[in-house]
Amino acid sequence: MKKIKGSGIVWILLAVVLLIASVSACAGGNRGAADTPGGHTPDNRQGTADAQQGPEGKQDTGKENMSAEITRTALLSWKDSIDNIWAHGAIEITNTGNVPVKVGDISISFVGSDDSILGTASMILPVPEIIKPGETAYAGDSTIIEGIDDPAEIVNMEANIDFDRTGSEPQILEVKDLKIIPADIGGAKVTGRVENTSRDNADDIRIIVAAFDENDKLLGVYTDSPDVTLAPGKNMGFETSYPVIKAEGFADKVKKLAGKAYNWTFDF
Repeated sequence: MKKIKGSGIVWILLAVVLLIASVSACAGGNRGAADTPGGHTPDNRQGTADAQQGPEGKQDTGKENMSAEITRTALLSWKDSIDNIWAHGAIEITNTGNVPVKVGDISISFVGSDDSILGTASMILPVPEIIKPGETAYAGDSTIIEGIDDPAEIVNMEANIDFDRTGSEPQILEVKDLKIIPADIGGAKVTGRVENTSRDNADDIRIIVAAFDENDKLLGVYTDSPDVTLAPGKNMGFETSYPVIKAEGFADKVKKLAGKAYNWTFDF
């Protein structure tokens, strides 16, 4: 048997290092990110045909395409009865690829007239967090903005999402019988029913209700997390006024409500 000389060992080790680097580079391609479309302008929407066909309107050729986009945004601002300035931001996320994705981190920033960041909303969760191809999720929150005296100083919002390909199946529930009810002090609440149409118990239910005007423009979102276990085939009523939305005339502008719900599970 021939012995491998020192220079031969060096070349073998170099080949192993290059192989590991190549595998690592391929593994790193399973993560994506997206930000507010159209230069951070609220309520910019992508064409439905393009969203179904994939990036740049090209027909799907069978190749795996992981893609998610922010397809609608909503921005509201107002002053409350004790002179706090509030901002509400909401987004619609569409899976424009051909594989399921799981949305992770979401950030919403509120922009002033001088293009500075006036405040941010954090710990925002999408509903559902797993989005199948062609389907949508919603997310949003309200926060107090400090350092300004007029809600009109909030002129824009920026949103970013982080997502990964996933093989997990979401436990989707049905939301129905939605209604928005104005409150005497200027806010509003949303009521409805959630039904467990899956085959398993739902014990950590997440609900979101998106509000639209007569032109299908996204206005804002409400969320709820009922502290119940819902058996298969059962339904329950819910009501929510969270996050707070007290923009003047908001409830009167709402002409359509769309609800989504799923059962959250810890993903090891």
